[in-house]
Amino acid sequence: MNTIRTLLPLLALFGALLPAASTLAEEFQFFHENVLGTSFELRVEADSKELAEQVESTVLAEIGRLDQVLSRYKVDSELMRWQRGELTAGVSDDLAIVLTQAEQWRQRTGGAFDVRSGAFTAVWKQAEKDQKVPPQELLDGIVKQLGSKPWQQQANNIFDRSDDLQISLDGLAKGYILDSVNQLITTRFPQVRQVTVNIGGDLRKTGQESLTVSIADPANPAIGATPLAKVEVVGEVGLATSGGYHRNFEIDGHKHSHILNPCDGQPVKEVVSATVIAPTAMEADAAATSVSVLGVREGIRLIETLPGYECLIADERGIVAFSSGWPTNESRTQLSFVVFQEDEEEAAEDSVEEKKPTNGLFVDFSLPRQSGGRYRRPYVAVWLEDQDGYPVKTSVLWMMKTQPGPRWYRDLTRWYRSDRLRRIVEETNLIETTSSATRGAGEYSAHFDGTDNLGKKLPPGQYTLCLEAAREHGTYQIIRKSVQLGSDPIDIQKLEGNQEIDQVSYRYVPWSNSQPSE
Repeated sequence: MNTIRTLLPLLALFGALLPAASTLAEEFQFFHENVLGTSFELRVEADSKELAEQVESTVLAEIGRLDQVLSRYKVDSELMRWQRGELTAGVSDDLAIVLTQAEQWRQRTGGAFDVRSGAFTAVWKQAEKDQKVPPQELLDGIVKQLGSKPWQQQANNIFDRSDDLQISLDGLAKGYILDSVNQLITTRFPQVRQVTVNIGGDLRKTGQESLTVSIADPANPAIGATPLAKVEVVGEVGLATSGGYHRNFEIDGHKHSHILNPCDGQPVKEVVSATVIAPTAMEADAAATSVSVLGVREGIRLIETLPGYECLIADERGIVAFSSGWPTNESRTQLSFVVFQEDEEEAAEDSVEEKKPTNGLFVDFSLPRQSGGRYRRPYVAVWLEDQDGYPVKTSVLWMMKTQPGPRWYRDLTRWYRSDRLRRIVEETNLIETTSSATRGAGEYSAHFDGTDNLGKKLPPGQYTLCLEAAREHGTYQIIRKSVQLGSDPIDIQKLEGNQEIDQVSYRYVPWSNSQPSE
């Protein structure tokens, strides 16, 4: 015992001389739903969980503050009060910065970016209710008003409006909030090495390390589907994706993009997805919307004139084009890529490969809003079991690799039972940063392409679709449905939801490998 007591101080001293494991930077991940009406992802590289959680709280508080300034959904926000003429003494610096940027982008794009496009949105929403496309004459009346400046900027942050058209800052506000949040973290927590904030597919990154971002395929943006492309971004950067594949106006069975062209009030058609890398998130946000309206050729010409900007665009024909400095890699899926230079006039259309029709098992589900607005997303697994109950393919697995994530693995009790599968999946990145067009809060899609976890073809037969969720301070829920996956398609089928997972439906387009594998 005396020997042990003698050694203890020496061991303590020896331990103090070694680099403590707790001082090594670790990446912490936080996921919330219903933040600015969509999903929220925060990645923090910090020395401790306590520091990372302080960053999380600070980020969410700042987002809430700025939402009260810039939101068009809150009747008492500063933006809406200013539109009603209630702020005669001037607006805040936050709102002034965004309004100033809005006018600069209107002039820069020749009117292709105009925050008064919200007036068209109101018309198309009514058209969707009436199930009748709005007459062009009605839209032209709004177009005429867009020919003049939206306001006159005076001293002391006073903006005198020139018309009463509805204003939406959606093309700038989220980017500004992302930039402001990251600047606050850099100032308040200088010891944090790297931060990435992703709100609904738009993201802002600080720190010098690289980050790989998957760009969702607009033809199949489901979780588990092959991305349109992957891009590695380095250093301080903003990235945004604009597109109408998640949100649209549906009239008489036809879907129309929610992105409207200020020149005629019509939904954009040529561009289905535009991703922009820029020095800041606000610049990326505005540029992505502008490119969507301008079209492929004019959009890329705009990007080529802006230092530090790059873009990747997918058009309605399935052609992907990108600016001359886009950081390409091997992930090009099945699409042809065309590089446009400023002096290039002809696209390489002869080399276009048509994208194959999508097939497989498609699953849609949502995570219902909990009381209190935003909330931490539960751990979720979506997978297929064969007739023996073995989980042959996991499409969705939302957990954290770092603590406290692993302790929650067993709460997904049915998925966890196969230790072999768990080891396979843990060798991959469980949660990947993805840029996509903004979608509603808690709305997700999963996709099974007809292969198992090792990439081998699955034979036709009887399978069980499983959706499982476990939430801290919440409940455990599981949904299981037997499905026959063979040569016969299955129309949309709805399943009964629960406290953690609802709005569940699935459909099946026969896999290309509908015959039994050898």
